[in-house]
Amino acid sequence: MRGVVCHRPVYRERRDREVHHDRLLAGHLSLVAGWVNSSGFITIGTFTSHVTGNVGRLSSDLAQGQPAAAALAAAMVVAFFVGAFAASMALEHHPVERRTAVYGWLHLAEAALLVGFIVLATGGADDHSRLKDSRALVLCAAMGLQNSLVTRLSGAVVRTTHLTGVVTDLGIECARWFRHSRAALDRRWVTGAPAEPPSAPKLLLLLTIFAAFAVGSGLGAWTTLRLGGLALAVPVLLLVVGAGAALRTARAQP
Repeated sequence: MRGVVCHRPVYRERRDREVHHDRLLAGHLSLVAGWVNSSGFITIGTFTSHVTGNVGRLSSDLAQGQPAAAALAAAMVVAFFVGAFAASMALEHHPVERRTAVYGWLHLAEAALLVGFIVLATGGADDHSRLKDSRALVLCAAMGLQNSLVTRLSGAVVRTTHLTGVVTDLGIECARWFRHSRAALDRRWVTGAPAEPPSAPKLLLLLTIFAAFAVGSGLGAWTTLRLGGLALAVPVLLLVVGAGAALRTARAQP
């Protein structure tokens, strides 16, 4: 039972969580997100793990008089929203103390979406057909689901499908570290507000997200160039492992 108690908080919300639980979750799902993002780009020519670029594409396509391309960009934003909405609705139907199993099933739902993408990507369909568009929507829905899942599970501490906020927070923490270290060497160097001490656990969490996403992106690109859509079998396996851990945790709960 000792091991169960130790890993249980990774898949429980808020009160039982510690920083290393978020770090483990962040590393696991950031690797998946980076892998899916780069694999999807190579396979279908578009990034699917974040909304910002697609909103920019939507505006650009409209300005250039390309309604079909703009409609696809809008549909990708909607698909991401639908994935996030569905995951959160599933969680809202259960009290906090009973959501561990739901997180497991959401892992499996994301894995199922990725399997659907593999089927579409390896089905031999013409790359110019509407089926190519549906592949992008499937990946966007999967990433929206994952972002909602990890946001709810970590209490909005971790997001894994994009790095803009992560790099911003790294800049903030590094500025605090630099200013605090200089103040420790020479108090006269710091003027104005007192130097705020940096948070080592937060910095490590941010670096974990960045590194895992980058590693996942590199491995996803490398395997996709060799295996095509089948490269997503690896993140599917990672999600199934995470689902198994969450469901075992749920069964061990009193």
